[in-house]
Amino acid sequence: MRIHRHIYRGDLWFVLQDRTSGRFHRFTPEAYRLIAMMDGKRTLDEIWQDAVRVLEVDAVTQDEIVRLVGQLYSADVLSGDVPPDILELSDRGRRSARQKLVKSVMNPLALRLPVFDPDDFLNATIALVRPFLSLFGVVLYIATVVYGISLAAVNWGPLTENLLDRTLTADNLVLLLIAYPFVKAFHELGHAYFIKRWGGTVHEIGIMFLVFMPVPYVDASDSIAFSSKWKRALVGAAGILVEILMAALAMMIWVGAEEGILRAFAFNVMLISGVSTLLFNGNPLLRFDGYYVLCDLVEIPNLGQRANKYLGYLVQRYAFGMSWAENPVTAPNEPAWFVGYAVAAYIYRLFIMLAIIGLVATRFFVIGAILAVWAMFLMLGWPILKGVWWLFTSPMIRRHRGRAFAVTGGTVAALVAVLMAVPVPHATLSEGIIIPPPEAYANATWDGMIGEVYVTPGETVAVGTPLLRIEDPLIMARRDVLKSRIVEIDRRLITELAGDQIAVQIMQEERAAAEADLALTEARIAGQTVVAGQGGRVILPLGEDLEGRFVRRGDLLAVVAGFKDPVVRVAVSEAQSDLVRSQTRGLEVRFAYDPDITHPVTVIRAAPGLSRTLPSLALATDGGGRAVLDPSAPRQRLQTFEPTYQMDLRLDDLVEIPVYGARVFVRFAHEDAPLADRLWRAGTRVFLKYFVTKDQRV
Repeated sequence: MRIHRHIYRGDLWFVLQDRTSGRFHRFTPEAYRLIAMMDGKRTLDEIWQDAVRVLEVDAVTQDEIVRLVGQLYSADVLSGDVPPDILELSDRGRRSARQKLVKSVMNPLALRLPVFDPDDFLNATIALVRPFLSLFGVVLYIATVVYGISLAAVNWGPLTENLLDRTLTADNLVLLLIAYPFVKAFHELGHAYFIKRWGGTVHEIGIMFLVFMPVPYVDASDSIAFSSKWKRALVGAAGILVEILMAALAMMIWVGAEEGILRAFAFNVMLISGVSTLLFNGNPLLRFDGYYVLCDLVEIPNLGQRANKYLGYLVQRYAFGMSWAENPVTAPNEPAWFVGYAVAAYIYRLFIMLAIIGLVATRFFVIGAILAVWAMFLMLGWPILKGVWWLFTSPMIRRHRGRAFAVTGGTVAALVAVLMAVPVPHATLSEGIIIPPPEAYANATWDGMIGEVYVTPGETVAVGTPLLRIEDPLIMARRDVLKSRIVEIDRRLITELAGDQIAVQIMQEERAAAEADLALTEARIAGQTVVAGQGGRVILPLGEDLEGRFVRRGDLLAVVAGFKDPVVRVAVSEAQSDLVRSQTRGLEVRFAYDPDITHPVTVIRAAPGLSRTLPSLALATDGGGRAVLDPSAPRQRLQTFEPTYQMDLRLDDLVEIPVYGARVFVRFAHEDAPLADRLWRAGTRVFLKYFVTKDQRV
């Protein structure tokens, strides 16, 4: 057993290290004075009398000194002239083992299995590593990482191109599984060597199954004995620093190597080091390296446990009226840290847990469903059960149990009422674009070459004004052929009128068919001149250089728009389409160029089904919108991964617009609904999206 002096937030504390069990205990200077007086020569009464005489302000009561002795005894650091109770020690050992097992079961995504004591190996190899844990190593490390970052910046395009597809191939997944334990082994050795660098010891190395992936781990708790918070923080950050170094080295290999297994392995090393550092190891909201670094830097040991304890204290003190509740705050500004960290960490852990469960469940539904139930029990059910058990059995609230039940019951009833009965505003937000009305479009009436353009962009024309002419060199010849055919049939009829009546009837039918064909040809010739369907300004989407261009029937050639009565085409996501179609009670839009003004609109057309084709690139992520385009489809088709429900809206008020194609924000107002109903809908959509195939959906 050793005792170390630490400074936390300007105050002196004494940290007791039990090298047998690897546990640490923190005491105030007053408690340490009492511990120092336990030399085997004084009785507890003598120690208490001396404390009362010396510690005039912070005098302790007899109950407090007895509780201190009990804590020391429970921590297995108290020695006396009474022989130890072997049976009790054995029972406590078994209880400790059971507690470790329960903790493992309560966290099935992070099981730990100790393997061996690595201290001798570290002592034998520290001489090889020590030169890199010096000023020379710092300079070399910075140079390597900076060079690796510069290479990544230069090669960012090829490095991130088609990243998801490259990562999820079968061959790459095998390399990923091989690289992950390899990277984590060096990560843990980084912790171990930094501890050895400053005289600590490491007595446990093992295998941890993190989301069923075997990775090595080391027990780095000996770093708590370091008096300098910077040394403790460096030990905590050592694994992150090692992974960053490995990512930089892997980047150098990736740039210099040819296509093959070595280059693919280096790519996976970079991927693992980056993702794990950002989402797990480097994130202080999870109990990994970033958390311990944060605790050391802000000088708040056991931040997570004390934060949860502080929230419990607030409930006991102010909700249950327990004025004697123990406040875990020991320094200024700690309450803000406790509240902020407890809330943020819980939300982030819940998010990560759901993300992991979703990833597993999409591949292995049964396992994912079991994990989901277990995770919900751990994150929600178990804390509730512990709280209920505490309310019924804790002797601390025996005088306030009635108030505790009343406050708890009232809070639960209020939450249920808010979730189940209190309606809240409900709306769906989507995006659309401004398009001209249907009569504004001038499309090609027939196939052919554009022979002449009669208008210029921006010119104001009236309805029926000729815009351009489509020429077909064969159509005129076809008309002449049909006319000649009719003349020929007429002459044959004259010669056959007194002859075979059957032949006459056949020729009459041929003449009728030729006349119909001629009428169609005349209509086609007349339709070669494209005219304006309404008055307004001329827009040529294909540009001014149209003469000589071949077009097909239906191609958009011009738009004649008045810029006063626009149509809004909105694309609603598949998940929201049913709600928009069946439960819309009001509609309004805001233009992106004038978001402060809302305009009422009316639905004038709704698509009969879903479509994967967007009306404009402005609605895709490439153009600043929300829809994700399918990279495998031709870009000009604007085909999306998820289908959308499209409808056209017309403004109820006459508004003049400066430009077509601008983005519009559309709000579909629904009936007010309780939060429980909305949460149920959201959960159902997530389930259908990830766990039900499209053929199974109704």
